[in-house]
Amino acid sequence: MSTAKRLKVSSFLMFCVAGSTLFATTPAKAVANCVLDISTIGDLMSNGSCSLNGVLLTYTPSVTGFASSDAVTISATGTPSATSFSFRIQGSPTPYTSPFSGEFKYNLTAPSGKYIRTYTSAISSAANGGNNTATFNLTGASGTAMATYVPVNMAVGETVTNNNYLTNDNYVAQVSVTQGTITQFTQSFNFRDIPPAPGPLPLVGLGIALGYSRKLRKRIAAS
Repeated sequence: MSTAKRLKVSSFLMFCVAGSTLFATTPAKAVANCVLDISTIGDLMSNGSCSLNGVLLTYTPSVTGFASSDAVTISATGTPSATSFSFRIQGSPTPYTSPFSGEFKYNLTAPSGKYIRTYTSAISSAANGGNNTATFNLTGASGTAMATYVPVNMAVGETVTNNNYLTNDNYVAQVSVTQGTITQFTQSFNFRDIPPAPGPLPLVGLGIALGYSRKLRKRIAAS
């Protein structure tokens, strides 16, 4: 085969490979909307993540106890950039009845320019006339926010403050119903603007500081 023919064959093969690669490429899947696309734990598991007003909620492949059909309600305040975010898991159609335990893991990313300031755990129920007991631990890098539910109709939740300016964090939600029936578990987050980094010392101020430092060294040397 002549050199010219070999070049033609080579060019044709390269064109075929490039064409097949072009047609095989699929567009990236859009991130689901936490309100419009997510109504159950199964929806979040199948989508992998969802976003709402700049907040990104990502499912970490680890869930025990909870059913994929359990209802999920997600909301946010503040537009277009959220100042708070709420993620609620509810037993549906059957609430969580003792003995029940479950664990759900996920990652939360704050809106651009903000960090996760606090996170809170909460329990609520409207069953069994107040004869319910349960705990709900929401654990992140800054510690555990623990909610307790004890008779009669009393729920006490805790809030953890993040002082490390974390823009995203991994969370573990652990629940345990030890008596009666609990309707839902809620985790809430608040965001704040990331403070600007301190600017350099003004040149005038720096010159004054250096001058004072030299005078001080001369006085010490003369004494």
